[in-house]
Amino acid sequence: MPAVDWTIWILASSVFLALYDLAKKASVANNAVLPVLFISTCCGCAAYMVALAASGRFGAVAAGVTLEVAALSVVKCAVVGASWILTFCALRTLPISIATPIRASSPALVFLIAFILYGERPAPLQAVGMAAVFIGYFAFSWAGRHEGIDFFRSRAVWYAIGGTVFSAISAIWDKWLLQVRGLQVETLQFAFQAGLVVLYGASLAISRIARRGKGDAFEWRWTIPLVGILLAVADWLYFSGLACPDVPVSAVSLMRRFSVVITFFLGAKFFHETNLVRKAIALAIVVAGITLICLGKPGPQVANAHTVPAKNSSNLSAH
Repeated sequence: MPAVDWTIWILASSVFLALYDLAKKASVANNAVLPVLFISTCCGCAAYMVALAASGRFGAVAAGVTLEVAALSVVKCAVVGASWILTFCALRTLPISIATPIRASSPALVFLIAFILYGERPAPLQAVGMAAVFIGYFAFSWAGRHEGIDFFRSRAVWYAIGGTVFSAISAIWDKWLLQVRGLQVETLQFAFQAGLVVLYGASLAISRIARRGKGDAFEWRWTIPLVGILLAVADWLYFSGLACPDVPVSAVSLMRRFSVVITFFLGAKFFHETNLVRKAIALAIVVAGITLICLGKPGPQVANAHTVPAKNSSNLSAH
């Protein structure tokens, strides 16, 4: 599949990811985290199941969820669940124009892990673009200090950093599931979303029991169901792009974080955030880097013991 195809998938995913970030901030700000996660995930899972049923593929996809697939998805659910819980806790108090860029720094970790495990080598133009993106992300930290946020003492910042680490691990696991293990896109997302409903439901029940029914106050907001639905669309586009053969996960992770640009402008408008000039400078560097990544061709993949041909490449052209 030509490189332009997977770049379109990933850039489209980044748009929905940005809308998801905005809905997430609006839903979780000064609100109980676990109920928001559980309800939004249920809505996203239900929307995906309805879409499969409408396309006539529900039975075939559900049948593909074997015990092995379910076990592999449990690992992904655990990693993603930890990432989201930490990220939602961070968003309760941090400005979205700070929290989202922190999470967007996960490509740095993805690049390092992909270099070690998969031997990924970016093309020269892509390497320059990646360097520019990293510089832009660090510039966001500089902007945050001018808002009185101590990046070394703020608990919310450490929550965001923890969520970023788990996000990077999830990206590497996704590449292995789709390109090495060869899982189908719909099958992976089916098992993943159903598993998250069980995970968050159990976590919410355990939390309520441990606190004897008490906990953070929960307030219903119309953006809560949008969180799950927007993420379901973003994930489907992301999985479809990542499943293409020989797509470098380090470049995919960087391009998907283009969402931070959209989040910045819309977040500044809807949440009335400040310090926009410094953040705009950081964003300009990020946009320049992503542009170079899009213009560059995927770097050659170095064969090693961890990589095998993707099993599902012939079935992904319809996505």
